[in-house]
Amino acid sequence: MFKYELNQLVNIAISDEFGEVKGRAEYATHENSYFVHYKAGDGRAVSAWFDESDLAAVEDERYPGCAVYAGCELPDGATVEE
Repeated sequence: MFKYELNQLVNIAISDEFGEVKGRAEYATHENSYFVHYKAGDGRAVSAWFDESDLAAVEDERYPGCAVYAGCELPDGATVEE
């Protein structure tokens, strides 16, 4: 079972950066891994694999415990409420 969903935003513990989960891998003898696309501290766009224990979910301060997902185009007529 995976802790993080595809397109979910996660914090990278070792670098205090955050990115979007683009892929996941499950292993028989190792913890789950996630392919995360993020902006590195030097401004480069980077994608790398991280173990599940190296990540933490990004949360919306207004809704503690709720996951945050990467943006996408809204369907025609859809609105966002603040």
